[in-house]
Amino acid sequence: MSTSISQEKVISPSQMKLKQRSRYSQMRKIPPSPKDNRKKASNAASSDRSPRKDEVRSPRASTRRTSSSSPRSSPAIHTTTSPRIEPAVQKIEPVVQKPKDADELQTELQQQMLASLKEPDASLKALLDVLTDPSATHHRRVNACGAIKTLTLKKTNQIPLVRTAGVVSSLTTVLCTVAATEEERTRCINALMQLCIPEENWKMVYLFPHTAEALARNMADKYPQIRYAACLSTSFLAKKNRKEMASNRILMYAIARVIEVDKNGNLEKKSAKDKKVLIAARLCTLKMLLHLSKDKDVSPKLARMESITTALVTVANHMEKDANILCMATLTNLTRHPDNLNHLMFKVPKLASIFVTNVEGSEVECGKCALYALQNLSCDSNCRQELANTANLLGSVTKAAFKHDCPEQQLSALHTLKNLSDDPFNLVTMTNTPGCTATLLALANNSGSGMAQYLACDTLATLSHWLLTLSARKNTKLMGDEKDGAESGAKRVEMGRRTFETSTYQMW
Repeated sequence: MSTSISQEKVISPSQMKLKQRSRYSQMRKIPPSPKDNRKKASNAASSDRSPRKDEVRSPRASTRRTSSSSPRSSPAIHTTTSPRIEPAVQKIEPVVQKPKDADELQTELQQQMLASLKEPDASLKALLDVLTDPSATHHRRVNACGAIKTLTLKKTNQIPLVRTAGVVSSLTTVLCTVAATEEERTRCINALMQLCIPEENWKMVYLFPHTAEALARNMADKYPQIRYAACLSTSFLAKKNRKEMASNRILMYAIARVIEVDKNGNLEKKSAKDKKVLIAARLCTLKMLLHLSKDKDVSPKLARMESITTALVTVANHMEKDANILCMATLTNLTRHPDNLNHLMFKVPKLASIFVTNVEGSEVECGKCALYALQNLSCDSNCRQELANTANLLGSVTKAAFKHDCPEQQLSALHTLKNLSDDPFNLVTMTNTPGCTATLLALANNSGSGMAQYLACDTLATLSHWLLTLSARKNTKLMGDEKDGAESGAKRVEMGRRTFETSTYQMW
């Protein structure tokens, strides 16, 4: 019986595996159940918390496990794990705004102010156009200035006019014009002065772009009435614009020129009426400087304004009584700021001499201000030697310390002496001053003086401390007779110690 064998293609095992893989890949994938997802999530969390086995094993065990030369070891399986990717969290840093300087703030305030102005009516706009029109005749411009001045005299119009566009700017334009006549400037500066009277207008009027320039120009005007009106307007505006005015060098220079009006005897050449007006303008500027010097933030700027300090030192003791008091009070206020002491002492010439002159003078208020200023200056350690070496300073302060009729001046003078005694280099200067030590001893023995007695004792204790410090040296000296190089009754005495022993000469 014959058998026939069907010749089929023989498939190798490797080809069979490939065929099965392709069949599995064509099958529909079954999505995992929620239960499986929860298991995977829990396993992943536990694997994150627990350390891996490869990390716990020793290096020797791990090399033995992965060694290919050992017959027991299975082929090493290298697995790579991708690093864990954290979600990128963008940090939002707070935006820090830089503080704006004074010029930027001033510009913003000007823009806000100019935007809030209301438009003038037809009649007022016609007057303002005449002021700013260069082709207008002199008579028309004078009449327009007079009409605006008449409007400003009414109190109910002063606040609304400042808040009307073109009023203040037109007045300052005329005041800054070189070709403007005396009559035009007089009427415009009087109108501006009337607008500066209400407190509500102090800040707003100064914010206009050309107000400071107009005031500075007219404070230096040769006509006394215009100068006085400009000074009075500036004194009103200074109450709300202290920092801005102290930083304006042109305005400060104009104020200094007003103070030095009698620098070369110019007042003697004026008439009695003009002289009275110029003195009133100077008194007005001195009151304004006194007001500015009372501000802590303005004081450093004012002390470093060379034109102001030089003018105050120049006119001190050369004016009438009220003006001298205001001048000394302003200089005293400048010494109240600790940052001004070194600058005033070394950068302002003849300042200490002016204080000494007023201490010796007959005016009580000026002397009191001068002693307060010297007391403040003596608080700075760098100024003490310079003060002690100033001519007649220690003598005048010593006389003021001995006065019993002026307790405030006496205490201020004693405080000054106490501050100066804190510097050891002033020991010789103070002890050589006639009457200084005697005055301190007299006040120290006066039990009824109270605080003055304490200050005198404190000053004497400080001076004696410097004397003891100079004499107490830590070396010894051999005291006695030496015979043949040997000590015979000699003893070593420490220098500087008080022995309370008497020394005799061949006494029986």
